[in-house]
Amino acid sequence: MVTSTVPAAADETDDIELRRTAQAIVADRLRVEILSGALSPGTRLQQAKVATRMRTSTTPVREAFRELAVEGLVDLDPHRGVIVHEPSKSELLEVYEMRSVLEPICMTKTVERISDREIAAAAALCQQMEREKEPGAWVILNSRFHSVLVASARSPLLVATVNNLRNRSGIYIAASFRLEPERMLGANAEHLAMVEACRARDHEAMLIPVRAHLQATTELGTIYLQNLGDTAD
Repeated sequence: MVTSTVPAAADETDDIELRRTAQAIVADRLRVEILSGALSPGTRLQQAKVATRMRTSTTPVREAFRELAVEGLVDLDPHRGVIVHEPSKSELLEVYEMRSVLEPICMTKTVERISDREIAAAAALCQQMEREKEPGAWVILNSRFHSVLVASARSPLLVATVNNLRNRSGIYIAASFRLEPERMLGANAEHLAMVEACRARDHEAMLIPVRAHLQATTELGTIYLQNLGDTAD
């Protein structure tokens, strides 16, 4: 008797999608906990305990750990396991030195190439950020906003590099807002200026808020690390 394999294949596809959904949920929750400061730098994350707390299996937790490691939010230490990333002054300065060079180049391309649909998406994210008061959740929206602008540069290698650096900036951005919550208001205004620069196709107008963005986080991130007692660098 011939038995169809289609249902089994469909079941397998559904299982993969469920795992991806579970991974996304776990990653989002851990991301907010790290960026909000609920999980402090150096905290060890045990796979089984996280799975129990989030009522899921260990597989999506393991995959979420890998996703967060790529973003620079956790470190996969062969001896200590998964550790919430401990920021340092040397990393902060190196990341922002690179961003200060690459992002103006990227945003110049964005102003030339961004579509009206992408401008509308960025503007909608601006509205969401203006309503958001929690730093961890705000930083996630911030990442989505900048992802829209960066992707609009249509320069794959540059986009990948800038996104990697921005991911590694998340922990410093969130810390700067916890240190100075009103900074979110300034950042929101800078985001609106970026959207307007895109609408006007104005390169110079775009570079003003981009540079202000980078400078503010560098300064506040340095103060945060001093308060944290970062003496290693």
